[in-house]
Amino acid sequence: MQIRPFSEINAYFRLKLSDPSMCLSGDKEFSFLKVLQHGLSYAMIGDRSKLIRNYVHFPFVVHAGILNLKSLLKPVTRKNAINAQSVIIDPGRVVIDEFGKPHSVYFEKVSSCLGAEGCYTILKKKTEGIKSDDCLTNHLHQYPAMDGHERRMLKRVHSIAGNVKKSGNFSNEELAYIQSCLHIFFDEFRFYYQLFKNSSVKKVYFICHYHNEGLLAALKILNIESIELQHGLISGNDLYYVYDPCFSEACKNAFFPDKILVYGSYWKNVLARGCEFSETQIDIAGDYLYRKTSAQTTRQEKENLILICAQKGMHENYINYAVHLAQIIQSHPDWKIILKLHPLETQHSSYDVLKDHEIEIAPLLSSLDELLYKAKIQISIYSTTFYDAIGFDVLNLSIQNFGTSSDYASSVASEGVAMPINYDDDPIAIYKSSDFSAGATLQRTDIYADFNCELLKNA
Repeated sequence: MQIRPFSEINAYFRLKLSDPSMCLSGDKEFSFLKVLQHGLSYAMIGDRSKLIRNYVHFPFVVHAGILNLKSLLKPVTRKNAINAQSVIIDPGRVVIDEFGKPHSVYFEKVSSCLGAEGCYTILKKKTEGIKSDDCLTNHLHQYPAMDGHERRMLKRVHSIAGNVKKSGNFSNEELAYIQSCLHIFFDEFRFYYQLFKNSSVKKVYFICHYHNEGLLAALKILNIESIELQHGLISGNDLYYVYDPCFSEACKNAFFPDKILVYGSYWKNVLARGCEFSETQIDIAGDYLYRKTSAQTTRQEKENLILICAQKGMHENYINYAVHLAQIIQSHPDWKIILKLHPLETQHSSYDVLKDHEIEIAPLLSSLDELLYKAKIQISIYSTTFYDAIGFDVLNLSIQNFGTSSDYASSVASEGVAMPINYDDDPIAIYKSSDFSAGATLQRTDIYADFNCELLKNA
């Protein structure tokens, strides 16, 4: 598998998906733009794990017959209908407080705001210590015979498969990836359609609209309002946010949420540059992330500390830079480096080599705020932590022209959120000569406004 810069993948999308009619289902009800993007991105990076056995290449009647036969061979137990007006789908990301208690990063404040009564929480995966009413892993992907809505959605899937094949714009390998993604979409659609069918649910709150197209399709069919909560950094360089105007037609009815709630005005302005959301669909809910309270967080004197915040899946880039930086700062023996892993990093052991270079690795669930209170400098390629650092008297430095996400780094620097730094630069010399003008036009409240519970309840 080959990692590609997002700017390169976006250019590939513009080349391949320039005709909006290709994304439009036969009945013109839905655009499958994002599903096609998934397939093309996997083809571009050569992720063979995304190629799965499917029946999309068969005629519709054959595919429908196979699915209905499966429903007879594997009868399913009917799910109990959800008796709540609001549902939270929590991805299960946690932070541990100083007493060792886990908290849901995204939904602890939200669920408290919505109230236990009338709000039903479903975890995407079992997460120790997080209170929930159910977990998606409790439900098998087995379904009864298709009803009318499911048959119509399957017909749409086949019409899209026909569109891309007839276009002549895709290689056989690209077609295989697209068919796999269409299969995944339809299976996810049926899963959520059966989960919420016949329920009293009016609203569903969740994180990330991309790779949730099946969920959004089911909610749309069932007339349930979909509300996305911002998950982290949003950039004009993203694959699934801030869409180029060339996709304005393809974005219509393309499995986006009815509303998206963001942390602050800065993020709303970034999103407004794209064509996927109207201004009325973007609301500022404020900082709904779980954080230690001011009483829990110990404000400490600044130390001669460089904090490196790594991104998941980029261990080679960050390890190489950290080792190189340790050599650069040997002339500053009173300074030290701490590296904080991304909470979802899977390659933890790869970072152990840094200990041989006297680089400390922060505990995985350590408090970012406490590290920012102590650090004088934060270095990354790109990270939401640049925005978290605003208001902490920290110099943000973004490494330019390095690694597979250099386009993101360029964007962060051009926004004035971080100062650009080159691979061989001495960050301590920059710190000592800096007037901290970078990011001076941004206030913390622009990034993280006060949490607005009433707006969230009435969204």
